[in-house]
Amino acid sequence: MTTLIVLRVPYTEIDWVAYMQEVTTYQAGERDYVNIKGDTGPLVYPAGFLYLYEWCKSLAAHSQGGSDESVLDGSTSAEAIRRVQWLFVALYLFNASVVLALYHKVFLEMRRRHEQKQHSSRTATEVWYWRVAMGFTCLSKRVHSIFVLRLFNDAPAMTLLHLSMYLFACWDAWLLGCVVFSLAVSIKMNVLLFAPGLLLLLLQKNQSISGTAKHLIICALVQLVLGWPFLSTYPVSYIKKAFEFDRIFFFKWTVNWKFLSEELFVSKRWALVLLISHLGTLLFLGVKWWNASNCQRGQTKTREWMCWTKKRDDNLRLSPEYIIYTMFVSNYIGIVFARTLHYQFYCWYFHSLPAMHWIATGSPMSIFNVLSSLIAILGIEYAFNTYPATGASSMILQLSHLFLLVKIFLAGVPPITLEKNGVKKSE
Repeated sequence: MTTLIVLRVPYTEIDWVAYMQEVTTYQAGERDYVNIKGDTGPLVYPAGFLYLYEWCKSLAAHSQGGSDESVLDGSTSAEAIRRVQWLFVALYLFNASVVLALYHKVFLEMRRRHEQKQHSSRTATEVWYWRVAMGFTCLSKRVHSIFVLRLFNDAPAMTLLHLSMYLFACWDAWLLGCVVFSLAVSIKMNVLLFAPGLLLLLLQKNQSISGTAKHLIICALVQLVLGWPFLSTYPVSYIKKAFEFDRIFFFKWTVNWKFLSEELFVSKRWALVLLISHLGTLLFLGVKWWNASNCQRGQTKTREWMCWTKKRDDNLRLSPEYIIYTMFVSNYIGIVFARTLHYQFYCWYFHSLPAMHWIATGSPMSIFNVLSSLIAILGIEYAFNTYPATGASSMILQLSHLFLLVKIFLAGVPPITLEKNGVKKSE
């Protein structure tokens, strides 16, 4: 499918020229982020973005005999663009493979639990449910466009994010996973929406503040190394622009709040409401997740691995289902209460939607649960394929968001840990 899109659908210039202008300014020796600009405005991405697209620029220029000028003035040849598109086709396929591997890991764990409880008929039914979920992650028109027609930096950032989740959930490789996670942040800071979930996982995995601090230091060191050319020269400029948390977006491009008035959309009070809602929801669910794993008085099965006064369990493994669900939900809360969503932001959470719906539904899943979840997912797909966004499309998007958010609020916490033989250790 991606090959046919590249061959049959015309490429449309949106941000590529601006990316190339920013890279060229950096290559000319500029290290003050305020002065690194393109047609779309100042550079607002961390240093990893520059290094990645510097390589993409050399790839495009190579197909044009090594000339950079046409890459910058918007006259990039079809051959040059096509060369970069093939790179993003490979990126799309790799990302899809990683996502499907995550889904497969969750499914295998859920199937093993059902078989242990002698629910063989339920297992056979849910095989098809999970096949439907996995199929949905490969069918979005908008996500294909983001990867292979627009060449946005959201695509490589999310690919690295999914790879880090694979390292956490499937390999139990937390040090390497933190490095890859930080590399994703260095391309686009939206990956920080996953950070609250990752912090909780690190605390539970390490069972100590000091162990968690080690992983956080690794994340920080990656940012320090990549950003050093800018941090060592104009540190304030770099931090302010690369991680621009107070950035204000234009109302005309919003996908999620089009039914509001522009005056309310740009107001500081609306931004404050969304921020409080975001933090409040994270706190509520974080406490719920924590209580599910912490020692509680009166329980017959105390979770000694979370009692930090006890001896820590060096063999403890968090379940893949719990890791994947926690990180996906952390990001999703940020999406629901985002001040604005643009079309390319869809790839931030599209691949997580079926998994969150399925896990939040629990087991056994009924046909009604599956169909209602599919309708909600299709509602989000409709909204992100409606251009320009309308009040109606934004309302459908938010209702679809709300449906899943309510399911997450009502759902229980997935099994948290695994024993050495892969059997669930605690619920």
